[in-house]
Amino acid sequence: MRRLATRRKDRVAFVFSGGGPLGALQVGAVKALLETGIRPDLVVGTSVGALNGTFIAFDPTVAGAAKLEEVWRTIQEGELFPGGRFKASWAKMLVRGDRVFENTGIHRLVDTRVGNAHFEDAQVPLGVVATDLETGVQRVFTSGGLMQPLLASSAMPGIFPPVEIEGRMYTDGGVSNNVPIQPAVEMGALTIYVMDATGTSNQRRPLNRPMDHLLHAFSLARSQRFMLERELYEAHHVRLILIPTEPLDFFVPFASVAYTPQLIDSAYETTTRFLQGTLEPVVTEDESGEITEIRPAT
Repeated sequence: MRRLATRRKDRVAFVFSGGGPLGALQVGAVKALLETGIRPDLVVGTSVGALNGTFIAFDPTVAGAAKLEEVWRTIQEGELFPGGRFKASWAKMLVRGDRVFENTGIHRLVDTRVGNAHFEDAQVPLGVVATDLETGVQRVFTSGGLMQPLLASSAMPGIFPPVEIEGRMYTDGGVSNNVPIQPAVEMGALTIYVMDATGTSNQRRPLNRPMDHLLHAFSLARSQRFMLERELYEAHHVRLILIPTEPLDFFVPFASVAYTPQLIDSAYETTTRFLQGTLEPVVTEDESGEITEIRPAT
């Protein structure tokens, strides 16, 4: 009876990180999880992970994953970045303002899929992480209208405009918490399936220009919180299951969805083998020289 009681208390969370077009990896991963019979009791997401997480929270089934996959596979180049590709809009980075692109593409995507929905309409509790533009503190939205928090969570600084909510300005959730384990724990999760789109893919940005170094440094900085929290929560008996991805031998540009099918298929295959316990260990080395070994599931 005690074991059964413990199982009832063990709420399962799906946590989706930020990662831009690498969010396609999460689509393949969550499809495999749901097909294996692993269903979330709650969902938390940041940036593109907030968008993926929202669609799954509203339909945490195999059919829901299939709908999310359809969304990703049908997104066209330039759909989320109206007015041309990022390179064509580079000059906008040098003039006054707070964005290169309008967020109309993301707004349209959310509107066509969930409309004027509220957090309370989701089938399982949902948390969306955004960052207070003034203080840098994360805010986890869990109630009220969905549109503004989703726009805020995915508002990559300088690329999309910050979003005003209740008199405060918010920007990309990845600035404060790119892999939102802590909100999932606070919402009651003890078992957390972590879909970190940028953590295990061995994605290496070519460092050819000053901007490349800037974006690479930002990526390294935002990963530090996750590494610290991972050790903390594992020590406090929170079960973190990091869904691995095969190291990528190609680079996915920031504004490109050209690799979406390849990313989805790769993540689906890898996650399926991981959950079946048949994934061969993969040894990688990150930029700091740290060795990471991906082991089969146990």
